[in-house]
Amino acid sequence: MTTSTPTYLLPTTEQRAEMLRIAGEHERLVRDDERQKITTISRSRTWELERMGKHPLRRKLGSNSVAWLLSDLLWFIHQPSHKEAA
Repeated sequence: MTTSTPTYLLPTTEQRAEMLRIAGEHERLVRDDERQKITTISRSRTWELERMGKHPLRRKLGSNSVAWLLSDLLWFIHQPSHKEAA
């Protein structure tokens, strides 16, 4: 029997608001350097997890730039599956 990490589920509007309130933050886009500090996951591992549906998806800002919603990352790191994914 194999064990797999659960698929990442997006937070509800209420869960997003609660995560941001607890962190004392407002909703904003987070670039890769800050994403790595928040999640402690490398760029290549993040890419793998996104492809497997186990990490919040990046949002394309331009031809060479991407970002993630802060609330998505805060929700992700507070899920038990985050520790397994890292």
